[in-house]
Amino acid sequence: MRETIRLAHVCSSDLGILPLLPFCTPLLARGWEITMITPPGPNVERATALGMTWLPLALRRRMHLASDVHGSLQLASYFRRGRYDIVHTHNIKTGHIGRVVASAMRVPIVVHTIHGMAYSQETPPVMRAVHGALERIASLGCDYVFSQSREDRDTYLASHVIAPDKLEVIGNGIDLAKYSPRPTDPATRAAVRSALGLAAGDILFLSAGRLIVEKGFVELFEAAIAAARIDPRIRLAVAGPSDERVDALEPASLDAARAQGILLLGQRSDMRDLYCASDVVVLASWHEGMPRVLMEGAAMGKPLLATDVRGCREVVEPPKHGLRVPMRDAKALAGAMVRLAADAAWRSQLGRENASEARERYAIERAVERVDAAYDRLLAARDAR
Repeated sequence: MRETIRLAHVCSSDLGILPLLPFCTPLLARGWEITMITPPGPNVERATALGMTWLPLALRRRMHLASDVHGSLQLASYFRRGRYDIVHTHNIKTGHIGRVVASAMRVPIVVHTIHGMAYSQETPPVMRAVHGALERIASLGCDYVFSQSREDRDTYLASHVIAPDKLEVIGNGIDLAKYSPRPTDPATRAAVRSALGLAAGDILFLSAGRLIVEKGFVELFEAAIAAARIDPRIRLAVAGPSDERVDALEPASLDAARAQGILLLGQRSDMRDLYCASDVVVLASWHEGMPRVLMEGAAMGKPLLATDVRGCREVVEPPKHGLRVPMRDAKALAGAMVRLAADAAWRSQLGRENASEARERYAIERAVERVDAAYDRLLAARDAR
C-alpha cells in the first residue's frame, strides 16, 4: 500500500463541498490527499484553502448530452491520471456516471453516498423497476454504499441494488458547536428580524434549499399566502440559490411570491443567524436523504414542520418534534402553519425538546467515524488481496 492515500469526491455541485468538510479534515490530518471534483462555484475556495485539490466537472444536474459526454470524459481522464485509491461519488446523476466511470477506469475502491433517491418503495412499480435497474447498473463495480436514511437503505435492498453487507446507514450530522442556542441570540434575533423588515409580533417560518419544484416551494408559497390570510403575523423566508435544473422555479413564480410578501433571501452564509430570527423551521420537500435544515433547526431549538416523506420522517416525529403534513398538500401545510403560529407556548416546548434531543442524535462526528472506519476496512481488504 502506498503511504499516501488518495481520495476523490465527485459531486453534482460545489454546494456538496461544505457538508463534506467535516469528513475531509480528519483525513487531511492523517496525510491523505483529497480531490474535489465538482462544477465551479464559490465553495471551491473553501476546499483549496484547506489543502485539497479541485478539478472542474462539466456534468450538469439536468440531462444535457454535450455536457454529459464532456463530463464523463473528464472523469475518465481524472481517474486514469489521478491514481486514486478511493473514488467517492455523491448525488444521483453524478453518482450513476461517476460509479460507472470509476469502475471502468479500475479505481481500486468505489463508494457512494445516497443523499436522497429519485424513487422509493411508494413509487409506481414500472418507474420503481426502471430506477432500480439504473441503480443496479451503476453499482455493479461499487464496493460500498452509505445511506443517510433507513428508508433509502430499505429501498436499495428491496430493489436488489447491492448486497446487504455492502450497505450501511450512517445517518447525517451537523456541527453542534455552531448550531446551538447561545446567550447572545436575543440580540442576534432582533438585529436579523429588523434587517428582514419583520414586525415584532411576526411569526417567521424559515425554509432553505435550492429553488426547485421538488423541494416543495410551489406548495410552500401557496400555503404561506393562504396562512397569512388567516393569521397576518405569518411570514415565510426562504434561503437558497436558484438552480439550472429543468424543474427550477421560474422567475415569474419567484416575482409573484415576493409580491405576496415572501422573503427570498438567495444563498446565505449566515444560516445560524437566520435560525435565531425564525420561529419555525419548515421543509416541504418531496424527498430527502436526511435534511440538514431540519437538523440544524432542531439543534437551534426551533419547532419543525415537514412533509411526511422519507428523510423528513427520520428527523420529525409528531408530536414530539413538530408536525408532518402530506406531500404536495398546500392546504394541509397552511393549516399546520396556522396551528403552530397560534400557540407560542407549544412552540417553545417543541423547541426545547428538539434542542435537547439534537445533542444526542445529530453529532456529525458519528457519521464521520463510520465513514472513516469503512474506508479503513476497504483499504485493508484491498491490501490483503
